[in-house]
Amino acid sequence: MPYDQLLAERVRRALEGRADMVEKAMFGGLAFMVSGNMCCGVNRDDLIIRLDRRTTAEQLNSPHVRPWDFMPSRPMPGMFAVSGQGSADQRAVDKWVELALKHATSLPQRSKGQNPAALPAQSRRPRG
Repeated sequence: MPYDQLLAERVRRALEGRADMVEKAMFGGLAFMVSGNMCCGVNRDDLIIRLDRRTTAEQLNSPHVRPWDFMPSRPMPGMFAVSGQGSADQRAVDKWVELALKHATSLPQRSKGQNPAALPAQSRRPRG
């Protein structure tokens, strides 16, 4: 299923100038990695944001946000979908991407192919 190209362009603008950002095809859509960690993405018409695993949709206080239901049998804590209505303009996308970016940059930097379990115990932090 194709993803919303206009939304992907808004996300690119929100992350513009970051040398640590990489785009990656993922989940049938597009993921934006920051420092080797998934930050956000686009799946169909939804903006996907990754936040701390303890975050709930209710805490985000928006009728346009729901837990991401890509794999209903395997819930992904901290992953949320922002509907097209909630990401219809650059200002809205900037707001959601900024939240996801704060989380992504709080995580240890990962190099390509690095498994978090391979990090020394003092370097590991709970992923979220």
